[in-house]
Amino acid sequence: MLDGHVLLGWLCSCALLGLLACAPRPAAAYFGLTGNEPLTILPLTSEMEEAAVKAHYKVCDRLKLEKKQRRMCRRDPGVAETLMEAISMSALECQYQFRFERWNCTLEGRYRASLLKRGFKETAFLYAISSAGLTHAMAKACSAGRMERCTCDEAPDLENREAWQWGGCGDNLKYSNKFVKEFLGRKPNKDLRARVDFHNNLVGMKV
Repeated sequence: MLDGHVLLGWLCSCALLGLLACAPRPAAAYFGLTGNEPLTILPLTSEMEEAAVKAHYKVCDRLKLEKKQRRMCRRDPGVAETLMEAISMSALECQYQFRFERWNCTLEGRYRASLLKRGFKETAFLYAISSAGLTHAMAKACSAGRMERCTCDEAPDLENREAWQWGGCGDNLKYSNKFVKEFLGRKPNKDLRARVDFHNNLVGMKV
């Protein structure tokens, strides 16, 4: 697990900028973690080859994504699995960081309704930690060869040069950041809450 003080200090100090000034409004579906329904870790099954090919379509549809997100999820079979991994990773990390707090990342019942309708600091943390989880999961998926649209990082920095020298494969953070920004981004919006949500997403990507 990440260091609690470092993670909470960085995420919360950055993610809370402007949050208290936001007018309450329902948050958009956020690939399962802050969507309108309780978090569900969906198993990926492959009973038949044909079913396995289209299995990611069903997962994408069940994650309650927005139209653009669903399209991005369906166009690459590896995205659905990566989203699942990001949801699980984000939820576990959130629960770990808040394990001694009154709210321990419970995302069901009245807690879910309150978090989604009002601009709490916990809401900001959820957006940031979810974005961080997706960025990390996507970078790992690229280097593991699970994605059709990306591969290993080809950046000429020392760490990746050493990885290539020893037959390794660097995590593709460049593609991951680009994907997450497009996946979670929206068109320019004058709505303060929407802009703050996007800001919190960017905070998570930087982590």
